[in-house]
Amino acid sequence: DLFRSVCNNRAFTNTSIMLFLDKKDIFAEKLLYSDIVTQKPFSDYLGPTKDFNSGVLYFIQKFKDCLIDDDFNDSFIHVTCATDTNNMEFVLDSTQTIIMTDNL
Repeated sequence: DLFRSVCNNRAFTNTSIMLFLDKKDIFAEKLLYSDIVTQKPFSDYLGPTKDFNSGVLYFIQKFKDCLIDDDFNDSFIHVTCATDTNNMEFVLDSTQTIIMTDNL
């Protein structure tokens, strides 16, 4: 509820929101021995067990469900691993482009 109230606050109207799902390596590892659906807050998960992509898509959809504005741009979502320098370089470049575009 806190996240929902912050994202939908009037102060952020006409403001881009970026979602960073960091530590993808740890998430992938945890999926090997833990199922998303067995975690009480995520009991509505219907995807296959131990499936990284389905899990990521589930959490992206949970994020989108919090937003009132349906015009959220998927290019503002980044699944990252901060220790992967190539990945982080791409993410930072993309973020800079988004910020520059929104402010020019």
